[in-house]
Amino acid sequence: MLIWLAILGYLVSGLVALNGLYRVQLPDRRLLFWPAVLGALAHLSTLASEILVSGALQISFLNAASVITFFVISALLISGWSKPLHSLFAFALPLAALIMIVAVLAPDASSPRLHRSGVVLHVFLSMLAYSVITIATLLAVLLGAQNRQLHNHALDSRLNRFLPPLQTMERLLFEWLMIGFVLLTAAMISGSLFIENIFAQHLVHKTVLTIVAWGFFATLLFGHFYLGWRGALASRLTIFGFVFLMLAFFGSKFVLEYLLHQYG
Repeated sequence: MLIWLAILGYLVSGLVALNGLYRVQLPDRRLLFWPAVLGALAHLSTLASEILVSGALQISFLNAASVITFFVISALLISGWSKPLHSLFAFALPLAALIMIVAVLAPDASSPRLHRSGVVLHVFLSMLAYSVITIATLLAVLLGAQNRQLHNHALDSRLNRFLPPLQTMERLLFEWLMIGFVLLTAAMISGSLFIENIFAQHLVHKTVLTIVAWGFFATLLFGHFYLGWRGALASRLTIFGFVFLMLAFFGSKFVLEYLLHQYG
């Protein structure tokens, strides 16, 4: 029942945010936050039983999606008290509810495995990095939409009036991107230290794609701070990096679990 309470909380807050987008006005803060907070607490209570099974970790494709969803929503709720992130709620919360519904209904045949503490740290850092970069990517998509409307002189569109100013969106994008980049770097370092062979056959695609994604983010951050890159270019590079990162983790995990029936 708790998982459905989480889904309901995310849906209610998401609908409140979407109503604000439709009416082009800031939604009531209590109606926006508290259902999502209740949903996140219910979500958290389910994660322990999903991930910890008989003292072992079960980090399957669906469990990882659930954990990252929880991290994304929690980060938005915490940061949203002081930063203008209301626009993200309209997109992130309905998507979170959809991911949770799929996680409930889809089959999960994975089995729990004991992992060393170093590997657990690597997995935690990886999922935290993916979560933060997911938020940065949502901002990049909206920033790209703002830039297109600016070039098309559609300054009075519903979306443009609902979003924070362009400069604020860019500042938020690079704040989240820098945090995500630091976490991703830490995750890669921990992986090289605690995983015996990161270029083993079942890991090589994940490793290479992660390095490519890291290269996109490193190039973008260097270009932003030293060459003044911003706007549409920043949006595109963030999205490209995100695609490679998601292919590295979820693409590899999907192939291993659902096509090759290998779990771990």
